[in-house]
Amino acid sequence: MGLGGRNVDGAHWVPKDGAGRRPLLFLDLENNRGWYDSRVYATESAALAAVGGTASGGTRRIGDFVAADAPELLPNGDLSLGVGDWTSLNGATVAVVAGELEMSGTGLTNPTVRSGAAPTQQGKAYRAKAAYRKGTATGSPLVVSSRSATMSPLSNALAQNATLAPTIFTRTFGGEGSSHYLGLRTVTGPGGTVYGDNFSIKEAVAFAGFAAPVFTIIVRFRMPANLPASTKVLFSFDDDGARNRYRAALNADGTMTVSLDSNGSNRITHVIAPGLATLGAQHTLHISCDGSSRLLVAFDETNLFGQQAGFTPAGACWVRLGASPVPGEEWTGTILSAAFFSHETVPPRFIWAVGDSYVAGTGGASLEQGIETSNPSRLVVSSGAGGSTAATQLATMRSNPGLHGCVLIHWDGDANGADPALDPATFEGMAELAARHVFVGSVRRVNLSALEIAATNARNNWLSSRFGLRYVDPHPTLQALATASAEDNAALAAGRAPPSCLQVDGTHLTVAAMNAVCATILTRIDALGW
Repeated sequence: MGLGGRNVDGAHWVPKDGAGRRPLLFLDLENNRGWYDSRVYATESAALAAVGGTASGGTRRIGDFVAADAPELLPNGDLSLGVGDWTSLNGATVAVVAGELEMSGTGLTNPTVRSGAAPTQQGKAYRAKAAYRKGTATGSPLVVSSRSATMSPLSNALAQNATLAPTIFTRTFGGEGSSHYLGLRTVTGPGGTVYGDNFSIKEAVAFAGFAAPVFTIIVRFRMPANLPASTKVLFSFDDDGARNRYRAALNADGTMTVSLDSNGSNRITHVIAPGLATLGAQHTLHISCDGSSRLLVAFDETNLFGQQAGFTPAGACWVRLGASPVPGEEWTGTILSAAFFSHETVPPRFIWAVGDSYVAGTGGASLEQGIETSNPSRLVVSSGAGGSTAATQLATMRSNPGLHGCVLIHWDGDANGADPALDPATFEGMAELAARHVFVGSVRRVNLSALEIAATNARNNWLSSRFGLRYVDPHPTLQALATASAEDNAALAAGRAPPSCLQVDGTHLTVAAMNAVCATILTRIDALGW
């Protein structure tokens, strides 16, 4: 096994996510032990070494890793096809001389020889490699990467080589589109020739099994005794620079920020207010990302911060604890442990809402808005789809395993496609996926037929008998909102929801009615201790 590793069926000190899955890597600095790829390591340093990481004081750095069997993405990088699809830009001249790519030009502006396109993906990271040297050029050669066929804008550049001897250089970069190119050029000039060979682009990750854009990091740490004079970084998942990164930092004003930068632009910044983090005290930061629409944060698991809209993910392949690529940003407190999951695991205090249009929202009324209005500290991740059936909603749940540890609120408000024969198995499947669950009964409206009312009652009665306190009947709350109108009185007499609680479509709840039901649901969740 090497490095003190041994297979263990279960180690009680290794954390699990809400679905019972262990992290890929767990560094327990406080107790000097580690876990990686289902193996226990006798020391934290042994686990760190197993993933190719390095330690410096209280900081840890891991990356970048390219698998031995990672496919070559750059066409004709070895020049086996001669010039092939290498293309001259800005007046440069290109040739293959003695097995090397030659770029030459005199009196030109930014002459470059550009490779063919390497297929890349937004949110992933890559390692560029090349061997190059000076010929007769007055300026030093370098290799640049770009997502543009015109090589503008430029991205990360490999180092200059001012010598006549070919030297191999590497550089990581975040994918910023569906293709990237390498270009051989000079720093200044031009005038004369430069040469290159063995060009390469391969996918890079921080360590085997852990890759952007889907990941989770849970860090236990102790705050410094005093606020820093400048920003100090607790966690950085980056491309070895600032263009693409996920980052958690403590600022001089006492705020902590969790941010996402991609393609050189800030996309998301969650601000943890001063005072939540107490100087000298121990805290936990939980960051989860699904790589496309959710970047969710919990501070001490109770203070929630959420981004639930589409975003541009960052390609990252370096993980740093207590440090960033910038010297001087080292954490001045203490890092106690860090758990790295190669999948999304949403902080468990988030509420997951699943259902039909009552969840998706119609006319400004949705379960998400109602819950967050009733209790702004409880944020909701919504998986609602108007007109969907319970079977479709279960399929949605199965496709979002990162949310299984949240509190589930299921509300099929209209009992779409209720099926007494199949519904019990469907709801049992939902309950198995989310251990903490509340099912809300479908609404008996005045515009439902007798058959629809019978199906609604059958479903609600089964849910009530099966789930007990984990079932919420919305009708007492709605009926308490009834007016003295003849329509409401008739509805109450028939055991149906008051029309005054419904929008003009006669189907969906008003905002006030939705908020009232959501307050009732939250009361039940609190009573269950969730």
